Parts: sequence; structure tokens; C-alpha cells
Amino acid sequence: MAKDRKTELPKGIREALSAVASGKPLFGRRDGGSARPSDSLLAIDSVRARTLAAAMQILAEKGVAALSLRAIADSAGIGLASIYHYFANKEELLLHLALSGFQDLQREIAHFRTLPEHAPPMRAAARAFFSFVLAHPALATLMFDEHLMAQHAALREAELATVAAYRASMAEDDRLPPEHQENAAHAIWAMGRGIAAITASYPPGEIPLERIEKLMAGAAFLIDRGA
Repeated sequence: MAKDRKTELPKGIREALSAVASGKPLFGRRDGGSARPSDSLLAIDSVRARTLAAAMQILAEKGVAALSLRAIADSAGIGLASIYHYFANKEELLLHLALSGFQDLQREIAHFRTLPEHAPPMRAAARAFFSFVLAHPALATLMFDEHLMAQHAALREAELATVAAYRASMAEDDRLPPEHQENAAHAIWAMGRGIAAITASYPPGEIPLERIEKLMAGAAFLIDRGA
């Protein structure tokens, strides 16, 4: 392909890559305030919310391997017994983090679809998904963890609900024939899963920026071509 036809990354994706390169979070408060815990965590009672928020922070900074219940308790400033009051074991806590991630991703898809700069709808929803993966690679990997998926129907159902939210964006996009919308939604979703796996295969913050750029430019090219 000629150099002058090279796919240029959309502004939002370029900003996302710059944030990743500088170690800044992509998703903070939309009113311009400081970054905050996940919306879905804030509605839970204080001790449980502190446990999940501390776990999410450790997950983002150090990866799932560092998520011991003792480390979470120490970070949250609570006793280990308090965690067991809400979670039977580490796997149950991880499941709650993963479910929270899908709730937040659904909200991001809905939010991106309201932004004119990300139109049309199919493109907006895809950019929401890929930007979420860039911002939260460890969380995204946890959300798609094969063991958790196999053991917990609730997690499989959460993914299917999020895929349905993505598919709904395709129904509003007249570039794609209706008979291809469902298959295309699943294919793009699989591409997002793959990007999540690649970004999470590096230690936090160490994936080469050039590789992210290639992944995102390729995804943007395929999605922007639409139908």
C-alpha cells in the first residue's frame, strides 16, 4: 500500500495512545475532575467498595498475580476478616471485578455513541471497546479469563449482554447490511478480545507503543471501511 494511503488513527485513539505512553489513565471524570473508581463500585456499601476499589487499583498497577486477599486488605486499610464477610474466596472477588468491568464497558459504549466525533454508531462502539482495552488491559484480560468464563454463567451472560449492546450500534449504522450485522458484531468483538490478550501479555505499561499503534490503526482501517 502506498505511503500516502496509510491509515491515520482517529483523534480519540491518538489521544488514548498518548495517554498510555505517558502512563496517564484514559478514563477519569467526564466533568474534568480527577480519576475515580468504577461507577459500579461506588453504589456498593463502603467496606465492600473499598475492597473492590483496592483490588482494581492493584490489578491495574501490578496485574492479577499480585491480587492476594492480604494485599487487598492492606491496601484498603481493612482487616482480612472483613473481606471474607463479603467474598468467600479470591475467585469470587475476581468475578465481581470482571462483572464490574462489563458494566463499565457497556456504559462506555453507550457514551461513545452519543459523541458526534465518533460517528457512525458502529465505529463509535468499536472505539469505546478498543479504548477500554487500552486503558484497562489487566481488567479486560480478567473479564475474558477462560477459567472464570467456564465456571461462572453470570460472567458469560455479562459478556453476551455487552456484545448485544455493541450489536445494537450496528443496527443504527446503515453502512452494514442487516443480514451481516450479527456476524460482524461477533467478529469485531473477537478482534477486541485479541487486542486485550496482546496488550495484557506485557507487564503493565511496557507494551511497545509502536505495537499498539499498529493494532489500533489496523482495527480502525477495518472498521472505518464498514460495509
